[in-house]
Amino acid sequence: MDTGSVGYNSLLYNMLPASMYRPIVIFCIGLWGWGFNLYLLSKQHIDSAQLLQIHPVEKNVPLYRPIFAMAGIMSTVIVTSICCYWIVPSLWVARMTYFAVLIFVFWPGKNLYRKERERFLRVLRRLLSLSVFTPVYFGDIILADILTSFSNVFGDLFGTFCAEQDGYDECYRDKFVPFLICLPYLIRLRQCLSEFLESGGQCKRHLWNALKYASAFPVILLSASQKHADRWVAATGSVPETWWINEINLFRLWMVCVFFNSMYSFWWDISVDWNLVHLATESHTTVSTNQAHQHHYHHHSSPIVRIRRQLQFNDSGPYYAAMVIDFLLRTTWSLKLSSHLYVQRLEGSIFVMELLEVIRRWVWVIFRMESEWVKRTMASLPTDNTNLLNMEQLGSTSTPSKLMTIREEDDDDDTDDTPSRL
Repeated sequence: MDTGSVGYNSLLYNMLPASMYRPIVIFCIGLWGWGFNLYLLSKQHIDSAQLLQIHPVEKNVPLYRPIFAMAGIMSTVIVTSICCYWIVPSLWVARMTYFAVLIFVFWPGKNLYRKERERFLRVLRRLLSLSVFTPVYFGDIILADILTSFSNVFGDLFGTFCAEQDGYDECYRDKFVPFLICLPYLIRLRQCLSEFLESGGQCKRHLWNALKYASAFPVILLSASQKHADRWVAATGSVPETWWINEINLFRLWMVCVFFNSMYSFWWDISVDWNLVHLATESHTTVSTNQAHQHHYHHHSSPIVRIRRQLQFNDSGPYYAAMVIDFLLRTTWSLKLSSHLYVQRLEGSIFVMELLEVIRRWVWVIFRMESEWVKRTMASLPTDNTNLLNMEQLGSTSTPSKLMTIREEDDDDDTDDTPSRL
């Protein structure tokens, strides 16, 4: 092996968090990213509280400030634990970090940002509901989509607590890890079906959205099958005869599923979630004259790509940059859902790819909420129908605003006089 490569990998190993700290570090970075999203949106005069249908805990305190404070507390716990791990290199030192964060989230006292913690737990309880008749709110959709970017982190988290078990599959990793990766997509799939039923079966867009999340399942499950096939090939030279497909065709089928999931998800991001790009047709007429000097009119239509006119940000550059970033990292993340790839074995590659997906999600959240804000303040973008964007309608702001009303929680358990909301 090349000594330079060994030295590089050793340096990378020392710079990046150890595998047992990787999930908690990614969660912490995600929390910082959510606070940064809220900060940036507020600077662009987008009322995140109105979109999320919540009241700020204090009127003069912006939403991002307590998020930054909680991220700071979480960072302090992680850094302290890592310092202790350098002194006492034990898995239980790392595991205590997770227990400390759980204690912080479920702390029963009225201090330590209780309102924000209770909001998170209430939304999480709705996300985990099995009923397709559970109401779906915009804030629930945002959190569920964020969780899909942490799907592989949940698999890593499971591996962290099984690190000392003897045998490869002592903790049934081949079963639990794919299930944990699929879980966020199952949540979003259920939400799409709930929205479809709530629309009385009229809005087919939710079914197409459900297909997007369902397309992640073949990628995840075929990847788990390939990982299982690799062990069979290494041990016996081939997959079992009872399998309906060999390892080569299994890989090809997986590649087809990866391509479909990546391209479909990317197109949905830019055309539906962000409402930035839409295909339309442009009609034009040509005139031809024959020898008898008779004029013939020919009508043609050609497809064109249009960008919406109403943009909350002053410069169009960030919108184009966001589309490029989303395209590149959508493809990378689809590969990351595949635990069998060799890139997974490269030192630090898992952390880097998970971090890139968190960054992509930061970008997605900003433009998803920007799109929703434009919809509801200008009432000009399609919301509950599948019609193509009418570009002429974008110039009109005479329609009434569709800002959502603040919604109070029915299951508020607070004992003080101020109701808890989300």
